[in-house]
Amino acid sequence: MRRIHVIGIGGSVMHALALHLKREGYLVSGSDDRIEDPARTHLAEGGVLPPQEGWFPEKLTGEEEFVLVGMHARPDNPELLKAQALGIPLWDMPTYIARVAQHKHRIAVIGSYGKTTTTALLVQAFRSLRLPTDWLVGAAPRTGLPSVSLSDAPTCILEGDEYPASAWNPQPKAAVYRPHWLIFTGVAWDHANVYPTPERYQQTFEHILQILPKGGICFYNSTDSLVKSLVERHLRAGWHYMIPYQELPYFRRGSTWFVRIGRRVVPLRFWGRHNILNVAAVWRLLQEFYVDDREFADILSAFELPEKRQEVWYRSEKLILVRDFAHAPSKVEATLQALRETFPRLPLLAVVELHTYSSLLPTYASQYRQALRLAQQRWIYVDPKIASDKGADLAALRKSVGEKGVEWFTDKEHLVSALRATLERPPRVVALLSSGTFGGITSSDLLS
Repeated sequence: MRRIHVIGIGGSVMHALALHLKREGYLVSGSDDRIEDPARTHLAEGGVLPPQEGWFPEKLTGEEEFVLVGMHARPDNPELLKAQALGIPLWDMPTYIARVAQHKHRIAVIGSYGKTTTTALLVQAFRSLRLPTDWLVGAAPRTGLPSVSLSDAPTCILEGDEYPASAWNPQPKAAVYRPHWLIFTGVAWDHANVYPTPERYQQTFEHILQILPKGGICFYNSTDSLVKSLVERHLRAGWHYMIPYQELPYFRRGSTWFVRIGRRVVPLRFWGRHNILNVAAVWRLLQEFYVDDREFADILSAFELPEKRQEVWYRSEKLILVRDFAHAPSKVEATLQALRETFPRLPLLAVVELHTYSSLLPTYASQYRQALRLAQQRWIYVDPKIASDKGADLAALRKSVGEKGVEWFTDKEHLVSALRATLERPPRVVALLSSGTFGGITSSDLLS
C-alpha cells in the first residue's frame, strides 16, 4: 500500500484530509502534540488516531510517498526535519488541495469571519441543487458530511483561510488555491502572531484579490467599508466582475429569526445579523446559476450551522447555555450581539477562553475589552500550560484586557464550579466562546 504521513493530524481540516486519504487507499500515519474533539473521535473511528500525542520522527521510514504538513508545524518540528533529511516529498495542505483541484472551477470564501458558515451553506446549496462539487470546510457540516470531499466533480468550494500555508510557504492559504470566484465576507485584524499590525493583515487580502484571474468574480460585503475599499482598489472593472451584497430583509419573532428571500419568508435555525450577511452572500452567488426564490428558501430552511457554531447545550424559558466557536474579538462581539438581540430580557454571561497565539498577545488581546461590552458579566479563562507553551505573559495579558469588571480563571475546576453555581441561579444566557475546549469541559460537566 502507498504510505503517507500527516504532521499535524489533529487539525480541523488535516484530520478530515487524513481520513479521506485513507478512504482513497493510502496507509496513513500521523502525529500531533494536541488532538481534541471532534478530531480525536473522528480519527479514532477511522482507525488513524495516533497512540499518543507528540512528535516521533522514528515514524518516518523513507518509504512514504509524501508527507502532508499542517500549518502549525514549525520549521524545527522534528518530524519535518526527519522528512527533509530522508528526502521525502513535502506537501502543505493548501498546495495538495490546489494540486487535486487544479482542473476544477474553484470558489473560495475569504474574510476574517463567516467563512465556515458561508462555505457550509454554499456546499449544502450545491448538493441540494444537484450541482456536483468537491469542498473543504473548516468544520464538519451538521448533515453528517465530512469537512473535506475530493472527487471528479468539476467544481471545488473552499474555505479560504488567510493564514500562511506552511512554515516554508508564506502565501495565505486562499491564494494558494488560485480561485476563480471569491466571496469576501469582512475584515477585522486577526492572526496577530503572524501579521503584527492591521495593515500587514490587510495585505494578505490585497494579495488574494490581486491574483483573481481575468473574468473572475468577487461577491463582496458592501456593508464593510474596508472590504469595499479593498475590492475597489485592487480589482478592475472590465477585467473582473465586482458584485456587492448586503443584509437581506429580516425580522425576529420571539427567539426565531426570519429572512425574506424574494416573496418567501424563511424561519432560520440560527441567530444573528452576521449570519444574515452570510446567507446574503450565498444567495447572491446562486443567482448567477439562476436559482429561484423557492429553491433557495427550501435550502435555507433546512440549513443548520456547522459543528461548534451556536450549539445549545441547555435551554429553558429562563436559562440558555450556548457553546460557540467564536474566539477572535470580532467573532465574540458578533456572537454576543446575536444573543443580546435573540434573548433581550435575559442577562448575558460571556465566558471567553484565550488560547490562540494571537489572543495571548497583549497588544491584540486588548480588543476583547470592546468585544465583551455587550455582556453584563465577563469571565476569561486561560489554561496556564497552554499560556506557558505559547510564551504568554499572564500579568501583561490581564493588564491589556483589563481586570475591572472581568473575572479571570486559570483553573478548570474552579471555572466548572463557578459555572455550575451560576447555572443554578437563572434567569440568564451563558455563552462559552472558544475555538479550544476550556480544558475539556463538556455539557455533562456543567449540567449533571
